[in-house]
Amino acid sequence: MNEKTVAVADSSTFNWRMGKWSRYGEHVAFLLSAVYGAREKILSLKGSGTQVVAVRTGEYRTFDPETLQVDEVAEGYFLRRIQERYGNDVGILSEELGSRVPKSGIPPYYFVSDPFDGSKLYRRGNKAFWYTTLATYSGEGTPLGAAVCNILTGEVDFAGENKAFTGQFVNDELADVKQLMPKSAPNLEKAVLETYLMNPARLYPASEIWKPLFQRVGFIVPNGGPAGFTDVARGVVDMYLALQEAHTENFSALPIAWAAGLKVTDFAGQPVRFETDINKQYFLLCTGSPVLHQQVLNIIGEIDWQSAYTIKG
Repeated sequence: MNEKTVAVADSSTFNWRMGKWSRYGEHVAFLLSAVYGAREKILSLKGSGTQVVAVRTGEYRTFDPETLQVDEVAEGYFLRRIQERYGNDVGILSEELGSRVPKSGIPPYYFVSDPFDGSKLYRRGNKAFWYTTLATYSGEGTPLGAAVCNILTGEVDFAGENKAFTGQFVNDELADVKQLMPKSAPNLEKAVLETYLMNPARLYPASEIWKPLFQRVGFIVPNGGPAGFTDVARGVVDMYLALQEAHTENFSALPIAWAAGLKVTDFAGQPVRFETDINKQYFLLCTGSPVLHQQVLNIIGEIDWQSAYTIKG
């Protein structure tokens, strides 16, 4: 098929899937169809999308300037679907694109995306921690929905305004859908903590700065980003510590955490609200238990962590 035929087929299939999942509401149906399609595009590369197709300059994501083909393919799919359905007047905050926001007025919607989370692992052919994510907010910042899809397994966690769910993509179907009901360990010593540690630049400082917390927990999962919030929502970990995480790593999944009833604050215990500064970096705590949350905040309050980081935003 030529490029135009493929584009028409993509759009038609996308709308068909939206119709199948319309019972979850218009916004969630769009998000589910978007991450399903992005997953298809990523898997169709068969691991070949490792070449660098762009290098960012300027202040945005100086710690990660390269865009791989796999990133471009996933983000391009999202942008085409958003443009087709919502036009050009929406705000977009996406990992590779950066920020594209109308110059005047408040847009009707914001879309926040980490199109392909796991690029460094993908680049080496390591099949672990690959995700694609997309979230929608109103122009006033109200969360309207989000979807986080595990590319390798087809598991998808998603939420509308009031409820969060998990399910499984299987042959154009969304199977085994269950409402997310987070659970929590009874105490810190039995808790599983998740925080991103796979980059040595993060691993070594974190092991020293956060030792008072790390040595108290029962186990540590070294992933993070959007899946950190959904892992807490699914109950596979008890808490997620976002350490200097970028805007899209958080707001592409936070609607799921909120809809699942998780407690999410900054390290001072203040609630988190949607923002549009894509350069801002965040230190957040997400848990399924107010008691556990306060225990962790108490430990954080005893650590001089601010002096160890150069913080933007």
